[in-house]
Amino acid sequence: HVFPLVAREGGVLVRTGHTEAAVDVARLAGLNPSGVICEIMNEDGTMARMDDLVSFAQFHNLKIGTIRDLIAYRRRHDHLVEKIAEAPFTSDYGGEWRLLTYRNRVDGSESFVLQKGHVVAGEPTLARVHTISLFDDMLGQPGPRKRTLQRAMTEVGRVGAGVIVLLIRARAADPLRGGAADRDTELRSVGIGAQILADLGVHDMILLTNAHHNVVAIEGYGINIVGERPIPPEGA
Repeated sequence: HVFPLVAREGGVLVRTGHTEAAVDVARLAGLNPSGVICEIMNEDGTMARMDDLVSFAQFHNLKIGTIRDLIAYRRRHDHLVEKIAEAPFTSDYGGEWRLLTYRNRVDGSESFVLQKGHVVAGEPTLARVHTISLFDDMLGQPGPRKRTLQRAMTEVGRVGAGVIVLLIRARAADPLRGGAADRDTELRSVGIGAQILADLGVHDMILLTNAHHNVVAIEGYGINIVGERPIPPEGA
């Protein structure tokens, strides 16, 4: 069977997926921006991992590259976000902030940054990439994500320095219709959020989160997750 897939505009800088990687490689080579992708299996039927693929490439005399490599290359030549505004901002959560606005050059969408203190070279930055939820952040829907943004802001305020990147979904998940964050949304969040963090000068970051994340190819943006810090519950 052949399954047609459509790559996101902006490629791996927007979504760190194999579909986008195939199209990006073809475009960078000056060819038709399309490709054929497949999954390589081991002899026992399991999916081949990086170590297996390196051996496979050596045996068949093939070139090999990673999405991380492709992101790093494109990051040196392309940039999808630009800072368009900055102003002081006062909140009941965390006190005084700098509020920055970023625009996505591909689709014109805007993201925001709440920054407290300064990003210091050589020191890890407490950071969170947060996709705003109408139901969790504003309407107080019960659950583990209830008021996560407010709790994260309060924690950064308590620490005294940090960055929260705020992403707005084009179409919010709707629990009334069984909606939830899909994998594509998560991957797009990684791409745009990582570019904004890189533009702010973040290199080593302590991720403010209550869930362990295996972030795909974020190293390609020059960012290392050196630790995780939990978001305290309300009233803590």
